[in-house]
Amino acid sequence: MTWIPDTNELAPGVTIERRAIFWAPLAVAAAMLRPAQAATASAPLEWDDFVRLCPADAAEFARDASEIGQDAYLNRIASWAVRLKAAPDTKLGAFAGLDPKVEFGPSFRGVPFFVIQWRMAPRAILPAHCHPQFSVCTLGMEGEARLRHFEVHGPAPAFDSGVKTPFLMRETRSQIVTPRRISTLSATRDNIHYFEAGDAGARGLDITTGYGGDGSFSFVAFQPEKPKDPKKQLFEAVWMGMQL
Repeated sequence: MTWIPDTNELAPGVTIERRAIFWAPLAVAAAMLRPAQAATASAPLEWDDFVRLCPADAAEFARDASEIGQDAYLNRIASWAVRLKAAPDTKLGAFAGLDPKVEFGPSFRGVPFFVIQWRMAPRAILPAHCHPQFSVCTLGMEGEARLRHFEVHGPAPAFDSGVKTPFLMRETRSQIVTPRRISTLSATRDNIHYFEAGDAGARGLDITTGYGGDGSFSFVAFQPEKPKDPKKQLFEAVWMGMQL
């Protein structure tokens, strides 16, 4: 698998650069690490150990981009992430147009994943958005946020078509993310998510993996508390593109 080189701006001054992925060296490293990992599978983990050990262990799983393969990979990453004692003091940049403030910054760029740290002011909202051809493992670190997941239901224009024709999306999951709690999405399920921070705000990590594509995404406009079909939890939505 090759990760297409490109650079995308998440927020003013905050960019991610992707490079080619080479699986074989990481697979060898993972095999060498497994005996040591077995004895400490539930021990708290420092950040430096996480970015040294988890990528090597997860690389073998990341090669399988099937629906089942992505879930197995996300669960593998989650088993490491829940052990994290703390996140690094990453420089974050505010996403333009959001008030209360939502900030992002890259904490790790590596193979097979990169890590984006985020911080939300009290009661801040990160509008619903999709992650085409990506999987994401979200880990809460501080405070709490309500995290809702959706999937396109029925016919819909392409997320990057620029077409404003309404479509339906179905809410598939709603949960509160707090320290050590995990929420995941894959390229094929729960791929649209929406964040709303609690009274004390929230901070967390998005451990993100690409399966092709150029990193494009789209925000989704909808009425979060007004489903079109309450029984089925169907919401009318419109793709808004990458700018709010």
